[in-house]
Amino acid sequence: MSRSLLFGLLLAALSAPADNRLTPWREGPPGAQWSAPWREANIPKLKAPARSLVEQDGRTVLNIEADAAAGGLLHPLDLAGDQPWRLSWQWRTERRLESARFATRAGDDYAARVYVLLDYPLASLAFLARQKLRLARTFYDPQLPAATLSYVWDNRVAPGTRARSAYSEQVEMLVLRGPEAPLGQWLAESRDLRADAIAAFGTAPRRILGVVFAADSDNTGERAESRFAEPRLQAGEAPQESAPP
Repeated sequence: MSRSLLFGLLLAALSAPADNRLTPWREGPPGAQWSAPWREANIPKLKAPARSLVEQDGRTVLNIEADAAAGGLLHPLDLAGDQPWRLSWQWRTERRLESARFATRAGDDYAARVYVLLDYPLASLAFLARQKLRLARTFYDPQLPAATLSYVWDNRVAPGTRARSAYSEQVEMLVLRGPEAPLGQWLAESRDLRADAIAAFGTAPRRILGVVFAADSDNTGERAESRFAEPRLQAGEAPQESAPP
């Protein structure tokens, strides 16, 4: 190989997009548990869902079955929030939640959802939100994020619908798939996290702290079964492939 060709290859490698910042679900043989740093994400006082890695269509996918339960699988991160990060994944759900109601306390259930945990300076939050977060970090979890993006698969409202969570003003929910989305079929998503965070909270976050793939049916008591595949988080902006904001 010539020196000029070798130099060209090295230069191309240096200028190539950053690698996926999410570890594959499983790096071991089939049947093994998920790889670190993936770990279970449960909600205190709520029943946890069943989570497993299964082989489907020649790849390893995350299967979550939530029977009157809520929770997911978390990948912690520590990335600069003012940089353009593109999160992409595929998901499918096998059944709809009949009684769920978007952005209401009684019906706050989603067959599938993806959380992105964000860090903002406390001083940037409204006084009441700041005090609530301080209390929550003191009594529940000192690592509780200051804000969260929640991409959801809803049973009633149209893609593109936004609302604050009925439980927290610091959680912005965005519907990516609605009642017209087909069941039992893989669908692809791609989101610009910086753009979505600015649209939701006014400014880019200080840090991106983690991603959670989840399902929940604790409020309605129904059963959700959903799968997730090909999670990727890469530097660089890209056209949105999923529901418009």
